[in-house]
Amino acid sequence: MQPKPSNPTDTRNKQLIIGAGFVGLGIAQALKDAKIPYDHVDASDDIGGNWYHGVYETAHIISSKKVTQFTHFPMPSDYPDFPSAQQLLAYLNSFADHFQLRPNIELKRRVNLVSPIDDNLWNVTFANGEQRVYKGVVLCNGHHWCKRFPEFKGTFDGQIIHSKDYKTPDVLRGKRVLVIGGGNSGCDIAAEAGRVAEKSVLSLRESVWFVPKSFAGVPVVDLIRGWMPQWFQRGLAYLMIRLTFGKHERYGLPTPNYRIFDKHPTLNNEVPYYIKHGRISPKPEVSKLDGQFVEFVDGSREEFDLIVCATGYHLAYPFLPQDCNECEGQQCSVTAVASWMIIRD
Repeated sequence: MQPKPSNPTDTRNKQLIIGAGFVGLGIAQALKDAKIPYDHVDASDDIGGNWYHGVYETAHIISSKKVTQFTHFPMPSDYPDFPSAQQLLAYLNSFADHFQLRPNIELKRRVNLVSPIDDNLWNVTFANGEQRVYKGVVLCNGHHWCKRFPEFKGTFDGQIIHSKDYKTPDVLRGKRVLVIGGGNSGCDIAAEAGRVAEKSVLSLRESVWFVPKSFAGVPVVDLIRGWMPQWFQRGLAYLMIRLTFGKHERYGLPTPNYRIFDKHPTLNNEVPYYIKHGRISPKPEVSKLDGQFVEFVDGSREEFDLIVCATGYHLAYPFLPQDCNECEGQQCSVTAVASWMIIRD
């Protein structure tokens, strides 16, 4: 425990919410509704979190609006089943305005340190040096920001970016593009490259289950419900995959070596579609970089102008003390998140 800071602002009867994205706004509305005093801060210059500053302009949600929306504040009826990034941001702004959350949000307010002190309280230090003491702290800062890059052998003479830095298809246009990673962002970008790039190659360290976004006109996430037994969910998903795409081998992909839902699913119809049109070429893991060339573990080599690393993010809470994180290099995982997120009565 650290000693009490000298002359902190007395907010010890309040909770502090860090982050004004989807979760942060939902927590704020719940606390306000429960008449629990709170402060709300965000390091950005506006609300919306990743939907404000983090996604590419052509992004759409992979979950349906039905399972994404706040149940007590439905999305507009004219929204499609899979709203765009712009529609999600407008929805979050509407949510904040409807519940009058905005006046309590301090923007451009970065947190530098959150530390436990005695009396079961938390000292929060902001980037401007201000300190406040809170009864509890709720971490809603998200994880789509601490970029994870693969460790390459060799050097590349072209450009390497992370999917976080991808914003518009213009960066792909007319280029020979390699996308590394089979998650939802990677497959979206590979499909974009399939439309506008000279060449689109998707490198997968291991094959993934491509789940259709909709089946028989209904979003898949609306068909596979939480109350269903897991074995039934898996069986239903396998059936929809087989009826929609068929076998992976028909696309030059090995069958995934894990059961569906053991890892985050990839909901994407376009990658199989563009593979069949010859607009996307699947490749295995990268072996090494060699100037303008990339060599893959199967021994094949291809020339590229741009590599997009859709290789995920580290779970990082840089404002927590070292003993509340387990870190190895840049990779961080929180060991005490549950206790930090408890709101005490």
